Amino acid sequence: MTLYFFERVTDDDFIGPVIVAAPSEDEAWRVLAARERSDRPALEALGWQIAQELAAMPARAGVVYPSHYRRAILE
Repeated sequence: MTLYFFERVTDDDFIGPVIVAAPSEDEAWRVLAARERSDRPALEALGWQIAQELAAMPARAGVVYPSHYRRAILE
């Protein structure tokens, strides 16, 4: 089971994190779609994204940054 941290960021709004426990990314999107009463393509068009996947708990205390934060730092 993996924890998927979803978020939606727009110019004037932020929703998240919405944390979904699911065995796969596709199933996580299905759970989010059911919650939002929409489908995955529509959610993606609205800006929903997976900010982070956490397949295992970290071995020690620390900050877990969303993956897009790391991409921004590396760019």
